Amino acid sequence: MRLTKQVRVRFGHADPARIVYYPRFFEWFHDTFETWFDEVLQINYAEVLNGRRVGFPTVQVATEFKEPARFGEVVDVEMFLSRLTERSGTVEYRVRREGRLLATASVKVVAMNLDTHTSTTIPEDIRTALEPYLEEDDEGPNTARLYG
Repeated sequence: MRLTKQVRVRFGHADPARIVYYPRFFEWFHDTFETWFDEVLQINYAEVLNGRRVGFPTVQVATEFKEPARFGEVVDVEMFLSRLTERSGTVEYRVRREGRLLATASVKVVAMNLDTHTSTTIPEDIRTALEPYLEEDDEGPNTARLYG
């Protein structure tokens, strides 16, 4: 099961070449991650971080940019999980314009205790909410290197 979020490419997203500056994709990925918690999993992301003191920092990323996105376009940012363990998960992102694949990313996140800055287990309610989003996909980069 995937979440898809539409993003309109804004003037400030573009670089002097008039295409989306690559770090903007990572902002879109994280925005979609937060939306996933809040709207799909029905778990308030701010409460997880601020109240429960559990964070999900990125520890590895593999990205492939296939085609540029440009100012004024609307793109779809899809996300799902390709791996889930006791302490980490690999989140897959696919950016499309009218169905055409523009970029892929595999992002490994770990559960972290925000008070001690050490790895922790993913809380059970969050793991349970995440499990329906596990799926396989062959469009992205080789995610095997993110599993170690």
